Amino acid sequence: MRERLRYRSWTIGAKTLVSHALLALFAIVFACVVAYALSFRYVQDQAMEELVAQAEYIASRDTGESDELVIPDEQTLELYQNITNSMVLYVNRDYLATHIGADGDAAPGGPEFARMEIISSIDRQFVARIFEGESVGDIRRFEFASGVIIFAGAPVRNAAGKVVGGVILAQPVAQLRRLTGYLQMLMIMTAAVTVLLAVVMAMKMTQVLINPIRRLTQVARRISEGEYGARISLGTQDELGELGNTLNTLSARLSNVIERLREERDKLELIIGSIGEGIIAVNGNFEVTHKNQAFLELMELSDEELAPLEGTEALSALHALMEECMRTGARCKASWDNPSQRKIAAAASPLFGERGENIGAVCLIQDVSEAERLEQLRRDYVANISHELRTPLTGIRGMVEPLMDGYIDTEEEKADCYRIIYQETLRLEKLVREMLDMSRLQDGRVTLEMEELELPGIIDAALRRMKNMADEAQVALVADTGGERLRCLGNEDRILQVLIIFIDNALSFTPSGGQVTVYAREERNCVRVGVIDTGVGIEPKDLPFIWERFYKADKSRMRTSGTGLGLAVAKLVVELMGGEIGVNTKVGEGSEFYFTLKKREQEGETGNEAKDEKAAGAVDGDGAAGGGNGNRRRDKRSNGRRGFSRRGRGTAGTNSHADA
Repeated sequence: MRERLRYRSWTIGAKTLVSHALLALFAIVFACVVAYALSFRYVQDQAMEELVAQAEYIASRDTGESDELVIPDEQTLELYQNITNSMVLYVNRDYLATHIGADGDAAPGGPEFARMEIISSIDRQFVARIFEGESVGDIRRFEFASGVIIFAGAPVRNAAGKVVGGVILAQPVAQLRRLTGYLQMLMIMTAAVTVLLAVVMAMKMTQVLINPIRRLTQVARRISEGEYGARISLGTQDELGELGNTLNTLSARLSNVIERLREERDKLELIIGSIGEGIIAVNGNFEVTHKNQAFLELMELSDEELAPLEGTEALSALHALMEECMRTGARCKASWDNPSQRKIAAAASPLFGERGENIGAVCLIQDVSEAERLEQLRRDYVANISHELRTPLTGIRGMVEPLMDGYIDTEEEKADCYRIIYQETLRLEKLVREMLDMSRLQDGRVTLEMEELELPGIIDAALRRMKNMADEAQVALVADTGGERLRCLGNEDRILQVLIIFIDNALSFTPSGGQVTVYAREERNCVRVGVIDTGVGIEPKDLPFIWERFYKADKSRMRTSGTGLGLAVAKLVVELMGGEIGVNTKVGEGSEFYFTLKKREQEGETGNEAKDEKAAGAVDGDGAAGGGNGNRRRDKRSNGRRGFSRRGRGTAGTNSHADA
C-alpha cells in the first residue's frame, strides 16, 4: 500500500520516464531472447543438415557387390572422423555397431575396431529407419553415447541397391554451444547499449512533454488566484497546444460570467412562465420570489390577490403546506378544490442554502381532475368486466343447478332452461370476443387488406342478417343507396361488422313501429355510410363518452342490454381503415351514426366489371374471418350472407346508443 501511495505521489515526468524505460527494457530483452532462441535453433538445424549430408556421402562410398556390410579399414574411419569432426559408426542388419575402439580393442581377424549391440528400443527405431532406406537426423541421448549428441544416419547400399547396413555420425551438442556462445555475448552487448540509448531518448521525450505541462500548470494556478488576464503561448498544434488555447479562452470568458448569469436568470423566468404546471417559490418570510402564469390560472387569482399568501381557502391551504414543508425540511403534498371545482394537487419541496439552512420552499401545482377521471374509468372498467362476466355465468348456473338436481320435469321447462343457457352462453361468448377484438385493434395486431368494394351488396347482407332481430322488435329496416353502385376502399368483413353494430344499436333504442335506415352516399372526397333511427336519441351529457369502453346510457330506455364495447370496436375499425366516425342526435327524435370510407375513382362501368377478382387475405380478428373478394359480382355479394345460423347473430358486437 505504501509503495502504491508513493508511486501516486510521483510527478508525471517520473512516471513517464519509468514507464518508457521499462517498456523499452522489456521489448529489447524479449527481442534478444527470441532472436537467440531462433539463432540457436537455426545453427542446430544447419549442423544437422550438414551432418546428414556427410553421412550420405560416406555411405555412398562404401558400396559393394556383397549382401553383407563392408566396413572400411581403421585408417579410412579415422579419416572420416577427422573430416566430419564426429564419431563414425557402421551398423549391420543385426544391429551390431562397429567403430574405432578407444582402447584399441581388436576384432578377431580384422582391424582394431570396437563392436557393440544396439539394445534400446528407441535406438533400434532410429537404426530401423536407416535400414528402410531413409536418411535421418536427431538430437538426443543414445544408449551407446554419453551426453546429448547430434546424430545423422544414412543407409549403405550394395551395387544392387539393397540396404546392407548404415552409417551413423555422432557429434556432441557442446560443440554447437561454443559456436552460439559468441552470438549470445553479442546480443547481450547489443541489448545493453540499446537499453541505454532508450533511457536517454525517454528522458529527452519526457522533458519535451513535461515542460509545456509545467507552464500550463503555472498559468492555471494564476487564473485560479484571480489573474484572469493570464495567457500562455506554447507554439504547438498538438493536444497541449489545444489545452493552452482552451485556458486562454477560459480566461477571456470569465470576465463575462456576471452578464451570463443575469441572462440565465432571465431565461429561467421564461422557462418557469412557459411550464404548463403552476410553480411558486417563496423565501423564509413567505414572500413570493417566483411564480408563473399557470399558477395564477390554476388558483384563479390575480397578482394583487396573491400579495398576502392568505385570504382565500386555497391560499390558506397553500400557505399551510409550504409552512409545514419548511418546518419539517421534507417534501409535503396536499390537494384541494379550486373555485371552479377542479381538483388541485400540490407538492412542496424545501430550499436550502450553502450552509444547509432553510431559505424557502418551492411548490408545484397541478390540475389532476382528468387523471382522477381516468383512474375512475379504469376502476369502472374492471368493475364492468367483472359484472358483465358474472351476469351470464349466474344465469347459466341458475339454469344448470335445477337441471342437475332434477327439479325440472317437463320437456317444455327443460327447453326454456336450455334456451336461457344458450342465450347467456352467446352473450358471454360475444363479450369475450369483443374484448379480444378490441385488444387486438388497440395493439395493432389486426392487418386489413384494403380492396375495392361495392357498398350496396354489403348493406343488403347486413340487413338480411339483422332482419330477424328487427322483426322481433317490430322495427322496419330500410336501405337507401340511391340505386347507385357505390364503390369504396375498405375491408368487407370489417365494414359489415361496423354496420351490424350500428343497426343493433339502433334497434335497441328504437320503439316498436319505428324505422331504421341504412344509407350510403358519395361525397366529395369519400363515401359516407350511416344508420338513422327514429329512437329516443342521446342525452348531451352522454355524447362525449359514447365511444369509451363499457359506457352505457340510461338502460331504462333500452330494449336489450349490450356489452358496452360495440361502438368502441367500431371506432377502432373505422380508424384502422383510414376513415372517420361520428354521431348526430336529437333527444326524442333519433340518432344518426355514420362513418366514412376512402373513395376509389371509377374507371368506367365496363372497365370495372372486367377487372380480375382479388384474393383477400385473412384478417387477424375475431369477428372477421376470410375477408372476401373486393370485386365480387353483385349476385355473389347479394347471396354471400344468406344462411347465417342462429349462433352467427352474436358475431358482431352490439351496444346501446351510448355503448362505448
